[in-house]
Amino acid sequence: MKSRLSIASIVLLMAVLLSFSTAYAEIRSFVGGIEGNDPEVRLFRWLVDRVAPESALMVLDGPVDKDGKVRHLYFEAVGPSLDGFKVASIKVETVFNDFGPLELWGDGGPADVDEIVMGYFDAVITDSDVNDFLKGLVVEDGSGRWEELSVMFSPSGISAKGYYRVEDPVSVRIKVDLQGELTLKEGREIWIDRYVFKINNDDQSSLVEKALRDAQPIVDMEDFVFPVHLKSLDLKKGRMRLATRVLPAPFDGISLSYKAR
Repeated sequence: MKSRLSIASIVLLMAVLLSFSTAYAEIRSFVGGIEGNDPEVRLFRWLVDRVAPESALMVLDGPVDKDGKVRHLYFEAVGPSLDGFKVASIKVETVFNDFGPLELWGDGGPADVDEIVMGYFDAVITDSDVNDFLKGLVVEDGSGRWEELSVMFSPSGISAKGYYRVEDPVSVRIKVDLQGELTLKEGREIWIDRYVFKINNDDQSSLVEKALRDAQPIVDMEDFVFPVHLKSLDLKKGRMRLATRVLPAPFDGISLSYKAR
């Protein structure tokens, strides 16, 4: 004899599944600040505080457990700041995350990332982002300092302008115009490669050459909040895209969103 589900049972089952799915995919939204003490909110607050974005989204495949472990995480941010350098956007997807036991977390979230087994990354950086960061910035090395730096991205590479100033044995300010390619090294460093430069004082060529060597790499992501291994660097007019071989992608889960205002 075949058993059959009654209409009432089917309706009840559908209601349970629908309510579970809706609760699981519900987005908790925050504006201006992220208030709350549950682990998911504290983790989201920690990420947002680290990069100070205009807006952000975090998705988890389930609650943070008492050991501070998250099996699957997705995080994207518009206008985040990486160590004071604002970029257009970043997207990160990580698998098997360990943020340390909850009992060791502070109000601001975990102390650090203890372990991540795998991470995917995608970021877009515009040359206006870079130039905003460089405006008024003075970069010193052991011999002199770089001033009034600016850059432009193009499909063929990077153009950069600036001044290199030395004070010893005499004060000299050297105007430098550089053309070069951008290259990924070690999966986290960006170097200017195959470059040529023009200066307004040929006698100082060796000094500028040394200063350019000392400035490499121009970007190092070793201290980025999530460990990633970059695979591609794509240049177009006005923008650069950095990505891992596998691109991060959102999924259905516990979702939290944020807007600065």
